[in-house]
Amino acid sequence: MVNFMANIRKIFRASPENPSVSLADPGAWFVNLFGGQAESGVNVNKETALSISAVWRAIKILSEGVASLKWDVIEEDENGNKRIAKDHIVYKLLHEPSELYTGFSWREMMQSNIELHGNGYTVIIRDRITGAPKELRHFRPDQVKPYLKNGQLLYELTNAENKKAVVFSADVIHIPSLAVDGDGITGKSPLTVHKESLGLSIATTKYGAKFFKNGAHIAGYLTTEGKLDDKAAKRMSKSWKMRYTGVEKVGTTPVLEQGLKYQPLSLSPHDAMFIETNKVNVEDVARIFGVPLHLLGDLKNATFSNIEHQSQEFVMHTLRPRVKRWEAELNRKLFMEDEKARFKVRANLNSLTRGDTESQSKMIDTVMKWGIGNRDEVRRTFFDWNDISDGSGKKYYVPLNYTDGAQEEIN
Repeated sequence: MVNFMANIRKIFRASPENPSVSLADPGAWFVNLFGGQAESGVNVNKETALSISAVWRAIKILSEGVASLKWDVIEEDENGNKRIAKDHIVYKLLHEPSELYTGFSWREMMQSNIELHGNGYTVIIRDRITGAPKELRHFRPDQVKPYLKNGQLLYELTNAENKKAVVFSADVIHIPSLAVDGDGITGKSPLTVHKESLGLSIATTKYGAKFFKNGAHIAGYLTTEGKLDDKAAKRMSKSWKMRYTGVEKVGTTPVLEQGLKYQPLSLSPHDAMFIETNKVNVEDVARIFGVPLHLLGDLKNATFSNIEHQSQEFVMHTLRPRVKRWEAELNRKLFMEDEKARFKVRANLNSLTRGDTESQSKMIDTVMKWGIGNRDEVRRTFFDWNDISDGSGKKYYVPLNYTDGAQEEIN
């Protein structure tokens, strides 16, 4: 790592001066990364947020969803014909950005940081002679600090040994979440924006654990007409706790002595809205991250007919905007200036928006019947199959009674 950080100063085009104008004050930058304490009294940070099962599931779905898409480099010639440029260095980097991780794990790390901290950062290691990218190195959000100097965006990097390097924005892949503050460069962390909602979820989980640990399901208290001194009260409390509290002692019949009376309470988990609060918490997490409830394991309003539509909406309104952020930043930073007109990074969302087998079959039938696509194109697009070897798959078919409207009618 020491050698890597030393090489950064040589690989990048220059070494800008130290930070002078931060995009946010140090305190706000720290809080945006790590959340803070909610009104419920719990600390909201990455670890506590991920302890909420709905948050864990939402982050997993989003990060794995972006990572598992088919990412290609598309080359378009002057006639508009396109091909997948598997021989381009950017295609290789999309699938193997570094010897440290695969393309899938890199995108998964980046997207999870975007969801949790509002920003994902990767440094582009370039060839010293050509300037072309040759390696991508992921940096945690707490290792990167963006700032402006004389109107230019720069990034201060810090490694594990606390050594620093400053690089230009052209050499940093920075994908933010929703950016609403300052210059609109850094994204907002959900841990900060939704601190109170997530804090309530964390507090509810902790309450539930302690509720059953302490055997609060007995929900009552002991009374006596006599007066107990401190020693007797402590002995009685200790004895009661040892014999009757804890989940494993549910249903144990207490034996009372010395005139003690057990006074039950009407309070229960349901009456305390414990279960209802948990349901609201899951709905809150679904709203925050844009994940349908059925994907978080809440099927109370799900049916066979609406789950498919909800999944389609998830792709269109949740995954697609995230993918477009990726494409825009990768196209801007990874290609040389003379390549940008011909090459584009594209994530294939088609496989996620095809619908069920019946709908897909109807689409294929329409495409083939009206000559929109030939058999080879259908095989590649819908099934990722090879072209037909004898060349017959390149023919287009149209109905016999379908003619060019510009032709004169033959009597």
